[in-house]
Amino acid sequence: MNNNVKVPKLRFKGYNDAWVQRKLGDLGSVGMNKRIFKEQTSDVGDVPFYKIGTFGGTPDAFISRNLFEEYKSKYQYPNVGDVLISASGSIGRTVVYQGEDEYFQDSNIVWLKHDSQLDNAFLKQFYSIVKWQGLEGSTIKRLYNKNILETQIWLPSSEEQAKVGEFFDKIDNLIADNQYKVKLLETKKSALADRIFNQRLRFEGFTTPWSQLKLHEAVISEFKGKAKAIMSGEKSAYLDANYLNGGELTFVDFEKDVDRDDVIILWDGSQAGTVYHGFEGALGSTLKAYKPKEDGAFLYQQLKYKQQIIYDRFRTPNIPHVIKSFADEFLVGMTDVDEQQKIGKMFDKMDNLISATQYRGELLKRLKNAYLKQMFI
Repeated sequence: MNNNVKVPKLRFKGYNDAWVQRKLGDLGSVGMNKRIFKEQTSDVGDVPFYKIGTFGGTPDAFISRNLFEEYKSKYQYPNVGDVLISASGSIGRTVVYQGEDEYFQDSNIVWLKHDSQLDNAFLKQFYSIVKWQGLEGSTIKRLYNKNILETQIWLPSSEEQAKVGEFFDKIDNLIADNQYKVKLLETKKSALADRIFNQRLRFEGFTTPWSQLKLHEAVISEFKGKAKAIMSGEKSAYLDANYLNGGELTFVDFEKDVDRDDVIILWDGSQAGTVYHGFEGALGSTLKAYKPKEDGAFLYQQLKYKQQIIYDRFRTPNIPHVIKSFADEFLVGMTDVDEQQKIGKMFDKMDNLISATQYRGELLKRLKNAYLKQMFI
């Protein structure tokens, strides 16, 4: 049996040849830009210079046009489509070079210089699941040229590589489109919340001025304890993302009734002050439950809108926990219960749409990962 060839579990129809195992060093060499020194950069300028901290994001340094043109013509520079890799910090992050005028920090941002034996779209997908040679179990946060060049890759024909790369690119585009939709929905909700909770937008027919109450005046009671889920039926596979499908919920540490309409505040720990509606996301945490006098969804959405204020003004900085006087000091705007219900229902619908869109994105990621494993591993 030849251990250097394999037939993957998942193939496109019409492709039957075995995949061959090669080292990346057999297919190319590591490329990087010439070193740029700090004194050659500026805060503003002609050409963005990406350091490892800004790789894949927004540049905070620039080089002159003359220096860029000189170095680009004399030294190594990526071709359009080359897959750039972060070699330090969070190693293995990738960005496909699109042909823009930009420069990259030497040795920290590299790429594989190769010929037609490798399809870049295929290589990009391989990088998303690669185990770099020599780094397994290592605490070293550095990807050296040797690690890259000694890493093994299973390689099909050029035609099949292109097919595989195109297939996963389509999934990536679906994931990116889904992420864009989530961001758009979140932006829309944030803008709407800003107008409503600052009383710049009202539902038609509601004219009574809002009143300002302290939080304790807007709730019937508050209870402190820890939450746990008692699941009925099959345990949700998506519990870690706030989905409690078909489960019963209960508090431990005291014998008070708490239901999904209550507003939950995480009371200590790194996420102290985070607001939830019901128990979602609060399992196992020390928290307080506030039972609203009127509409719980309205009260939750208002506190969620003011989340940053809670973080900034109502929790201790060193060992984070919410201050005891929170409910006596935190102000909420209150309106007629009918308007509260309309506002609460509207934002709940938006939250459900955001959650459903996020969930769809997670399913796409899982599907992609499953396909990758069946092909590449």
